[in-house]
Amino acid sequence: MVTFVLCAPAFAADEGEAGKGGFINEIRMGLYDHNTDLMGSRHETSKPDVNLEVLFNGPSWLQWMAEPRIHLGTNLNTGSGTSSAYTGLVWDFNLTDSLFIEGSFGAAIHDGKTDRETPNNLDLGCRVLFHENASIGYRITPNTSVMVSVDHMSSAALCNPNPGLTDVGVRLGYSF
Repeated sequence: MVTFVLCAPAFAADEGEAGKGGFINEIRMGLYDHNTDLMGSRHETSKPDVNLEVLFNGPSWLQWMAEPRIHLGTNLNTGSGTSSAYTGLVWDFNLTDSLFIEGSFGAAIHDGKTDRETPNNLDLGCRVLFHENASIGYRITPNTSVMVSVDHMSSAALCNPNPGLTDVGVRLGYSF
């Protein structure tokens, strides 16, 4: 993880993009309802997750994919539940000047159980999982946005069991 943080700027931008204001495009933070029970019964702690995320300018060689940005983030559980770190690609689509939707796809690594379920932890099957996020957001100012987000990680049935872990919450973003 530390290696990726140190090397990410080399992957996230090329020389032409460095002139646009640097490698980091946006920072975000928020609170998530950990393993939300909105979609079923909760199997882990009800303590929230703190979400921290950095988005980098997308490299020019990914423009053919609708210009995604690269993100690096973490969901840190404040209780005894599973925490994770993730990376992947993020796509934003403006609905109006202020309203936007966003989706991401990538991979996550977590500190949860992979060999048995306990009263406080799911058995997620594998240490490395797929990671997806969907958000609807509103730009309060040109640089500040607020988002309602659904965050999910699972093995896509590549590992057994595959309960997945879904968080729902609110995030605040600041773009540079």
